[in-house]
Amino acid sequence: MMDDDERESGGHEGGGMMRWLITYADLITLLLAFFIVLYAMNRTEQIKFTLVAQALAQEFDSQSIVGQGLGPSIITANSGTEVQGTSVRELQSLSKLQSQLQTAIDQAGLGNQVSVTSNERGVEVSLNSTLLFAPGSANLSPAAVSLLERLGRVLATVPNDIEVVGYTDSTPIHTAEYPSNWQLSAMRAANVVYVLSRVPGIHPARLSLMGFGKYHPIASNATPQGRAKNRRVNILVLRSDVAEVAIGNGP
Repeated sequence: MMDDDERESGGHEGGGMMRWLITYADLITLLLAFFIVLYAMNRTEQIKFTLVAQALAQEFDSQSIVGQGLGPSIITANSGTEVQGTSVRELQSLSKLQSQLQTAIDQAGLGNQVSVTSNERGVEVSLNSTLLFAPGSANLSPAAVSLLERLGRVLATVPNDIEVVGYTDSTPIHTAEYPSNWQLSAMRAANVVYVLSRVPGIHPARLSLMGFGKYHPIASNATPQGRAKNRRVNILVLRSDVAEVAIGNGP
């Protein structure tokens, strides 16, 4: 059996151990609280940065960058330099391109036949087919070639890929050259691509084309006015993230 001195010595050692464990637990708790505070501060800074970046994007172009045009301005948490996969610099460049294209169209007096808009895929120029082709034909008029070259010089100022899409109305076509509206719309797009490919600064590898025929109308085919709107060729300057997905390099 332990005498009183041994029991007292053991009690001191046990008490010291308990006090040491309590101090260690307090230290761990304080460290945990410290890291939680650091994490919260970091999240606050990210939120502040996001708000500042959005405000700057809106300041550059409230309509085409973060409004109706190129989609909502959402800054990624990783870099702070991307808006839904597209850099803020690129969005600014596309916004400037849209303004330059509109200026070129206005100077040509074609504001009622050509529209320039922005959407989630990029900047789109929509040209009425009557401005470019004779009815049932895919041959570009000399004035149409001149207009496309003028627009091409503006398009050459950006490195983005360009997609050209042809559309027709629902009126059937059955000629030896164009058995259907598919062939007509595709050939119209191809001829526009050919002119653009000859503009200095536009590498042919940037260009692609599609023909949708009578499909994807933007107006009713029941009226002459609606059919006239549906006969069109669109030139779309693609955002880089959209172009990567289109060629299979995206996520």
